[in-house]
Amino acid sequence: MLGKSSVVKARCKICGQEAPADSFKLHYQHKAMVCPNCYTGKPSKSAETAVKNEPILPKKPAGWDADDDYLERAHRIRKQETAARFEPVPGTSLVKYNCHNCKYQFKYDPAKKQPHGCPYCNAEVPKVSAYNLF
Repeated sequence: MLGKSSVVKARCKICGQEAPADSFKLHYQHKAMVCPNCYTGKPSKSAETAVKNEPILPKKPAGWDADDDYLERAHRIRKQETAARFEPVPGTSLVKYNCHNCKYQFKYDPAKKQPHGCPYCNAEVPKVSAYNLF
């Protein structure tokens, strides 16, 4: 049994330090219970290293400019549109769509453009065109 003199300690998921469990507070940015040190906003060493360890984007070749960025983005969007497989639902104006992000299958209304994204992961639904329906 726990007596009144014993203090229950918990480990903070942000900084990894132990603190009394009753002093933890809900942090709105981390969306988790954090220790008093993390709640006050003091930067910890682990938080600073997490910012430094962000993924490094691959280097662009010499001569890469805004036009190349636009073309790469347009190519990626076009590839998603052609890869999208819509199957018509017989007797309705709806189509079945498998989300490319999470593979969730749902019905989509191309006339109303509803739902705007995948109900499961909120990924954007690509445009429906006649060649996507086959």
